[in-house]
Amino acid sequence: MNTVDAKIIKTQYGSEVYVDDVEHINFKSLHGPKVNQPLYRIEFEIGYFLLKEHRYYEYEKNYFWLAVSEDLSKVIIQEPDMESLFGAKSEDERKATKELLSQWLIHTEAYKKQINQHINDCKNSNETNEGIMAVLEKLLTISAADIEQAPIEKLAALRAV
Repeated sequence: MNTVDAKIIKTQYGSEVYVDDVEHINFKSLHGPKVNQPLYRIEFEIGYFLLKEHRYYEYEKNYFWLAVSEDLSKVIIQEPDMESLFGAKSEDERKATKELLSQWLIHTEAYKKQINQHINDCKNSNETNEGIMAVLEKLLTISAADIEQAPIEKLAALRAV
């Protein structure tokens, strides 16, 4: 029997159940620094079950971005306008969600598997970018304190970028 690591956040809309499984934690995209955006930006898709009134559930997918410098001296959590993991939550619920990222997500096997898969993809690519490889490897060891201290910034929908 396999046991599953899961966390629950109670919100005004129900209980959000987060499961350590690759199908629920997805590394969506990675963008290198640009003139107008000097940080590496990594988009994550997080799936979870929203239990409503203990009678039924919905499966939700929401997003957030990590914007980081190559040496991880600067870490920012970026919140898209649409489908944000932090959207429509009270301040306490936003704090609990940030804690979820720092205390649980970055330690899950699914997160590590997704990052390692992208490291391997970069190694096998003809267009290997040393900076991207360095950032991905550092994301494997990012600390809870790095996430906890990161500010959360709103930004325009960047999924098409």
